[in-house]
Amino acid sequence: MYIRRFIAAFMMTLAASAAASAADDALLESLLSAAERNNPQISAAAERTAAAEARLAGAAAQMGPKAAAAMGALWSGGDFEKEVGVMGTALSVPVLESHTYAAAVMLTQTIYSGGSLQARREAARLAKDASEARGARTKQGVDNAVRRAYYAVRAAQAKELVAEEAASLAKEHRAQAEKLFNAGVVAKSDVLRSNVAVASSELDVIRARNATAVAMTALRRAVGADLPEEIEKKEPLSSILSREGRPYGADTSADVAAAYESREELKAYSLLSRQAEKLARAAKGLLLPQILGAVGYAAAGDSFFPDDYSEPVAALGVYWNFYDGGAAKAKTDEAKANARELLFLLDDMKNVIRMEVAQAESSLSSAGSRLEVARRQLAESREDYRIAQRRYAESVGTNLDALDARLALANSMSEVVTAFYDIKSAEADLIYAMGR
Repeated sequence: MYIRRFIAAFMMTLAASAAASAADDALLESLLSAAERNNPQISAAAERTAAAEARLAGAAAQMGPKAAAAMGALWSGGDFEKEVGVMGTALSVPVLESHTYAAAVMLTQTIYSGGSLQARREAARLAKDASEARGARTKQGVDNAVRRAYYAVRAAQAKELVAEEAASLAKEHRAQAEKLFNAGVVAKSDVLRSNVAVASSELDVIRARNATAVAMTALRRAVGADLPEEIEKKEPLSSILSREGRPYGADTSADVAAAYESREELKAYSLLSRQAEKLARAAKGLLLPQILGAVGYAAAGDSFFPDDYSEPVAALGVYWNFYDGGAAKAKTDEAKANARELLFLLDDMKNVIRMEVAQAESSLSSAGSRLEVARRQLAESREDYRIAQRRYAESVGTNLDALDARLALANSMSEVVTAFYDIKSAEADLIYAMGR
């Protein structure tokens, strides 16, 4: 009968643990979605990308035609005349009347810019793509911050339950010590030491609750919005202590290769390096001829909307700044140096990624090993506490043995909680290191 009850209790604990894990995952996903909507860092990254898109639109507009309209007026005291010799006689011919108005509509288009406009447009496009990559990495960073803050909250809540359980055990032992003292079996010092242990455990509960409140504040900041009420619901301590960490077999080379493919920083550095090359090309193109064409319609006369003299006009201009004192060359050299700098930073980022992946894998492996040891320690601490309490009740053990066993049991429960949520945090760090 006892075995059947034990098996039934064990199965119920496993079922409750699985349900709690599913609820945890659902709540975490809702927090990640809320952070995507409310976290200011993500909003700021979106605005940076919007600014980059506007710069791209501006660079593209420089290549298109431009339309303009103009009006002008000239007022004078008399007509402008010019003397013209006709058959040996000087005649005064009016050139402009005393009040003359002119109007024109023009359409201009850059025909050739030495490739500078095309290069600037391509540089703006690369800058926009780099901004999008940085924005994606910002979101991944926020997601990682939310995951870590969430697991910190759950760990703090679990340790709060451990502290409350330890306080409950301390009170039970004090009641036992008082009973034995009243029966004349133990000395008054056992009761006093039990009272000290109860007070100490109550202080631990206060500290644990404060740690939970601080963790909640950190999670609130990471999400950027108020937290749902579900976050206040705590999983039973027995369920937490029975949860297993998923086994992970580290394959650093494969994980690093996957990170190289996914990390947005590598994409951003590569794009910015190519952007610098395009800016160098744009600066170099300024030393080549610039050809501009224009067509329009002009009119002049003595009325405000002139129509006396009107005709279509066309123009073609060439501007060649073949020497600028070395300014274009300096800009070209600067852009090329920036491109080379970004390539070096790209190589350094690969080393950083390899280190981050290795550290996350090491932390994950270490936390998994600690969880296994902590579970064994917890089982042994429970048995030791049971024996110490039994021996004390039968006056063959000391009060100090019972108090030490209770403290060891509380520490063992805390170690299990710490190791389990260290696994969850390490998993989050590995996801972040691999650019997922």
